[in-house]
Amino acid sequence: MAPVTIDTFMDQDEPHVVFNQSATIPFGEYIFRRLFSIGTKSVFGVPGDFNLSLLEYLYAPSVEEDGLKWVGTCNELNAAYAADGYSRYSNKIGCLITTYGVGELSALNGIAGSFAENVKVLHIVGVAKSTDSRSDNFRERNLHHLVPRLHDSNFKGPNHKVYHDMVQDNVACSVAYLEDIETACDQVDAVIRDIYRYSKPGYVFVPADFPDMSVRLDNLISVPHISQQDCITIPSETHLFSIIDMITTWMYSSKTPAILGDVLTDRYGVSDILNKLIYASKIWNFSTVMGKSVIDETNPSYMGQYNGKEGLKQVYEHFESCDLILHFGVDINEINNGHYSFTYKPNAKIIQFHPNYIRFVDTRYGEEQILEGVNFAPVLQELYQHIDVSKLSLQYDPSVIPYTNETMKLEDPTSDQSTDITQVHLQKVIPKFLNPGDVVVCETGSFQFSVRDFAFPTQLKYISQGFFLSIGMALPAALGVGIAMQDHPNAHINGGNINEGYKPRLILFEGDGAAQMTIQELSTILKFHIPIEIVIWNNNGYTIERAIMGPTRSYNDIMSWKWTKLFEAFGDFDGKYTNNTIIESTSKLALKLKDLKNSSARDRIELLEVKLGVLDFPEQLKCMVEAAALKRNKK
Repeated sequence: MAPVTIDTFMDQDEPHVVFNQSATIPFGEYIFRRLFSIGTKSVFGVPGDFNLSLLEYLYAPSVEEDGLKWVGTCNELNAAYAADGYSRYSNKIGCLITTYGVGELSALNGIAGSFAENVKVLHIVGVAKSTDSRSDNFRERNLHHLVPRLHDSNFKGPNHKVYHDMVQDNVACSVAYLEDIETACDQVDAVIRDIYRYSKPGYVFVPADFPDMSVRLDNLISVPHISQQDCITIPSETHLFSIIDMITTWMYSSKTPAILGDVLTDRYGVSDILNKLIYASKIWNFSTVMGKSVIDETNPSYMGQYNGKEGLKQVYEHFESCDLILHFGVDINEINNGHYSFTYKPNAKIIQFHPNYIRFVDTRYGEEQILEGVNFAPVLQELYQHIDVSKLSLQYDPSVIPYTNETMKLEDPTSDQSTDITQVHLQKVIPKFLNPGDVVVCETGSFQFSVRDFAFPTQLKYISQGFFLSIGMALPAALGVGIAMQDHPNAHINGGNINEGYKPRLILFEGDGAAQMTIQELSTILKFHIPIEIVIWNNNGYTIERAIMGPTRSYNDIMSWKWTKLFEAFGDFDGKYTNNTIIESTSKLALKLKDLKNSSARDRIELLEVKLGVLDFPEQLKCMVEAAALKRNKK
């Protein structure tokens, strides 16, 4: 390896290390230096024979000096979920490293969820040595971790890139199978740029001998940082102004406009701009299922979560009275669109803001115009800068009351005197349990449908898999969120009414059935001393599935566990780091929630096992099930 000459200089922010143009470093070190330069400060994964040579460079002096951290998970699926959670919280790229075949396939479900929900994840896979793959004999070898051919496998070698072929263009926006060390750095950087551009996962397949090979530092010198802003195509000034003119023309002529905040607003880092537009314009605003917490739900013109006819009546009636819909960060799927039950006021106009287009729809005249190749993020920023709010002529019904937890209208078939904890009761008390600035991770399950209609405190960050809905995802995702909160403290806070010095809580709402799928990562949460409040909803099985079919079938049953004993088995042998509580009554729940809400201590893991009825699920879930059943019956 060529000698390295190092010069240090100071700028107004921090010292930088500059290498001379002829310097080289091992490629393994390059990968980790590049990850740190883009804000990825922790890497998740499981060691395996094909990635060990790469993992050794985590301990290179420059990488250790950067502070890049290895977070070993109990399996690769959980590593994918954790990387997903890391990205959802930080809006940086979450990274996991696995080994050929057995490791990468275990992670595949997690990567598919990230792809479906536009989460920025880099999956690095260690593969066979390039020196082997270039050999003619190697092509005929059935290498371990690979699947042999269906026919004649004793005579013909396997497709050594079979897993590459599986993910390319299916669950990845960009894939690089490295074969030439001279272009390897460029390929890694290109995948990173694509992940930022499309906000979807990407793959880099690294031969086991590549980490030890020398590469030049040109890329780290010429492009010391890569951000999402660097990877988005910004329209020309003329084009941008013409787009803003079209948008504002419709806005100024509207009497009852509405802003619909959707998930891609968060993924492209412009939620803060959207909220500034809302506060400045005072336009009625709604969230979507997947866009929950994108909008500051304490703003005085917030009108609730709109999910078509599957949402609350008071919400969809207000939404359907609006004559212009500005749908920012639009993501269309059956869950996010209430089984495609979105309904607009007759003759309404709709503008959809997407990373690939701006779409104008005039329902009165049946006209539509799509401006392709335009990312909505710079358009939203420009709109906020140039809108003249004095030209808005808002004429909302003055009798309409903004949406809050107090004005939320829910059917309540239970008695206020009951001591049983029900979903209806949770919808009343859990919103009061949350503080401004908290971070909430919610598992796929029955309670997830209750959360939809909470009015969150300001600056609360909500993380949940709203569309892919892989049961078990939330617990390891909470690990990733907790690591990201350590790496990027208060990254989700943008002003707001947050008490000075308040340390945001990480809260996980987890079902008992889902938890049993990925429970091992409690030990990793414990290992990395992540303060977290874990609420286990114990309803004896898969209640969300019981709501759909087979309410008493054995396939929806699970084995009973002593949940409050888990941390003792997972490493907290003396109870130094965890508190565990069983809660079976509303009064005990109230006392515990009050204690956690007001506590100044944020240095322990709190696990609450909350007993719920086996067949108790919220009205919102019933509406979804009925809509899905109706759809099947029509078919």
